[in-house]
Formats: sequence, C-alpha cells, structure tokens
Amino acid sequence: MNSEFESLNHNDVVSVNPDTFRNLDVSNTFKVVQLLEAIEQYFHCDTNEAALFSKGVDCEILKLGAKGWQKGKVIITLQFCPAQTSESTSPLDDIRQNLKQTD
Repeated sequence: MNSEFESLNHNDVVSVNPDTFRNLDVSNTFKVVQLLEAIEQYFHCDTNEAALFSKGVDCEILKLGAKGWQKGKVIITLQFCPAQTSESTSPLDDIRQNLKQTD
C-alpha cells in the first residue's frame, strides 16, 4: 500500500463497509463533512469543540528538537491513501524496490 495520504475535501464522497461505523449515525456512502458531523454528535461536541473539525482551534505544539512552543491551530481531517492495484504495478517495480533497499 502506498504511504502517501492526502486530505479529503468536505464534499468528497466516501464509501465504506456497512459495519465500519456501527456507532455513528452515517450511512456506508457519505460526504466527508457528514462523517465529521456524525463524529461531533457522537462525542457530544459543543460549538467550541466543533471548530476542531472545521476552522481549527488555537493551540501550541512542542516538536522534538524545536527551540520552544509554536502557536497555531489544530484541526481533525479525514485522509485517504490509495491502495496499489495490480493495474498500477510495473515490471520495473521490483528493480526499484531492490535499488531502495541497497541505498
């Protein structure tokens, strides 16, 4: 599986196995914004907490090796990582993999 995740837009449509979100009020095919709203409701988020899914909330982070705290915002998003299919494989993939391992 490819390890490149990309953030989804609120209007992107996702389809999952019907058993995936049993505890959330969401169907198996939904817009990203509908899933985020269902998560907000499940955790009983108030207006301030709901910003965590839309505009972000003010925060500070401390990263390893940083000189101090950095102010900013944090937001919860849904990300997607495409699965590698046999159609997208190339005869050169094995050679590329071997070259990566020797580096």
